[in-house]
Formats: sequence, structure tokens, C-alpha cells
Amino acid sequence: MKPTLLIVEDCEATRERLETAIVQGNQFRLIGSVGSCKSAATILQDRSPEVLLTDLDLPDGNGVELIEMLKLPNVRTKLAIVITIFGDEGHVIKALRAGASGYLLKDDDFIEINSAITQMLEGGSPISPSIARYLLKELSLATSTADDLEERLSKREHEILMLVSKGYTSKEIGGMLHVSFHTVNAHVKSIYKKLSVSNRAEAIYEATRKGII
Repeated sequence: MKPTLLIVEDCEATRERLETAIVQGNQFRLIGSVGSCKSAATILQDRSPEVLLTDLDLPDGNGVELIEMLKLPNVRTKLAIVITIFGDEGHVIKALRAGASGYLLKDDDFIEINSAITQMLEGGSPISPSIARYLLKELSLATSTADDLEERLSKREHEILMLVSKGYTSKEIGGMLHVSFHTVNAHVKSIYKKLSVSNRAEAIYEATRKGII
């Protein structure tokens, strides 16, 4: 049995190009090709194709809404690929967070859509080269920021931050490190300033988010 597929694209010419690529590829069974969120939602609930191929900007909603439907118990579809003209941070991150397994730009060769779907079904995440470069750049910047911040924390500050994250009070930390309560508080204030936070809960959250602890 060929894997089933639903295409959601409001531009008729683009939708026809996608349909032609899928039919000619002869690897998947197209069970629907529609141009609106409402029509797509009905097919997802009634027929649950194995793969959802969707644009983001639709006349009655956003493709992200359809991707989020894949989390519903009555929808058996689990895989979604976005194909869109939007390559900016907001659209990319929102789609991936919603659960998209792939993100392709419309300026890519549509004939490769069959390979992209196959890659996804085999456990991969097909992403347009420009989007992949952007994600790698963002990851690199995030890692660099965490490394820089960790380097700015002194050895003693990092040690105290670790103990704070475990729930110890300043008095308890002072006893463990053989320093005064006031010395611990001075270090804690310095940590707050470097993390741009104002209390322990925020400090622990930021340090965990940035990979420092």
C-alpha cells in the first residue's frame, strides 16, 4: 500500500504542480488536494492521511493550525511538511514548534517533493538548504551565548549557582563553602546581574535554559 497524502495549497497553479509531481512520482496515494483550512480539517478528521503537505498562509486560516490538529486523538496523521514562500524566523519556528517534520520553500524544485516525503517517512526531517543554514546559525549563536555567559561567571559564582539550583539557602551555602552569609549574597547579586534576572527562580530558569547548569 502506498502512503496516503493530503495537499493543502490555496494557489491553484501551485497546487496543480504539486499534484502533478506526486502523481508522476507514483510513490504516494493522493487522497485530497484542497485550498482551505476548513476542507483540510475535514479530511484530516475523516480520512487521516499518513502525510500532510501544507502551505502556511491560507484564505481561512494558517497551516500551523492544521499541523496542531495532528495532536488530536481522533486524527491519526502524524507527519507534516510545510511548503511555503515564508522563510523568516517567525514562520519557521512556529511551524516546527507546532510539530512540522519538514519545511520546504516554494522556490525549490517541486519534483524533489517525492524524495522529501520519502525522507520524512524514513525518519528524516527534510528542510530547504537556506532554512537549514538559518537554524544552524541560530543554534550556533545560542551555544556561543551560553558559553560566553558561563565564561563570565567566576568559578565561585558557578559553584554557588549550582547550589542555589539545588535549593540551598545562602546561609547553608555559606556553611558548605566556609564563607560568610554576606559573601554568598554578594556572589548571588553578581550572578543575577550577569543573568539579567532579579530572583532565584529566574536565575535557575535562565541558567537551565542557556545550558549553564
